[in-house]
Parts: sequence; C-alpha cells; structure tokens
Amino acid sequence: MRFASFTTALVLAGLLLLSACKPIVTTHGNLLSENKIKQVTPNVSTRADVVSYWGPPTTVSAFDNNTWYYIGETDTQEGVFAAEVEKRQMIKVTFDAEDKVTGVSIVDNKQAKNVDFVSRKTPTAGKEFTAAQQFIGDLGKFNKSASKPKSGP
Repeated sequence: MRFASFTTALVLAGLLLLSACKPIVTTHGNLLSENKIKQVTPNVSTRADVVSYWGPPTTVSAFDNNTWYYIGETDTQEGVFAAEVEKRQMIKVTFDAEDKVTGVSIVDNKQAKNVDFVSRKTPTAGKEFTAAQQFIGDLGKFNKSASKPKSGP
C-alpha cells in the first residue's frame, strides 16, 4: 500500500515537472493565414475591403500613405530562456489613387534588418549630483521663510 502511494506521488510529481517545461507560444502583430491573404485581390479589392478582411495595418509607409504593411510573428519561450522567433511575416499592400489594391506581396525575411538601439545620452550643462548630494542639498531649501526675521511692528 505504501509503495503504491509513493509511486502515485512520484508519477504526479513527474507530470507536474513535465508540464512546467511546456514552451510558451505567443503571437505578436497580425499573422495572416494563406486563406486570408487570398481574400484580397489586386485591381478588385479596395482599401475598405482590406480593413474589413485583415483589420487596420500594423504600419503605414512613412513616405507613401498608399503602402500598408501587416507584420506579425510567433515567438516560443522555454522556461527562463530568451524567446526565439519561430515565424515572422510581413505583407506589403499597395493602393492606387482610387483606393484600389494594386499589389499584395510577402516581403522576404532576408530583407529585414535588426535595428541596434543607441545607448548614448544627450549631454546637458551643469553638474551631476548623486542621490545623497541631492537630498542633502534640498534640506532647508523649502523652509527659508522660517529662518528670516520678520519685518514690521
């Protein structure tokens, strides 16, 4: 009897540990299926149709309001390790002056570039104080009227 309860507890603990190793899968942005992509037809669909089928674009081109991008990706993270990109998709939709779709293309992931953030700080005039210097410098700063002699009768 004691062996059976120990075995059951060991099996339950093993199942609990295995379930903790299950990867966390998250989707960011607008990841479109092949069927959804086929819903939009060049020279037939309009801007309103695209919004109706796919929703608003992830981003609009900075230099051309007639170019929309739908960007999405799926990430997988196991435990405390950094998330890894499993699938990334960027779809470019272009429109003409009458809001008709002129082209739908899937942008190749090899064209994507990682953007490195700049860690520089903008220089400012003046002296840099530590937290302790700032605290000590502020003592009595806001109570100067109590130390001044009162004038008048």
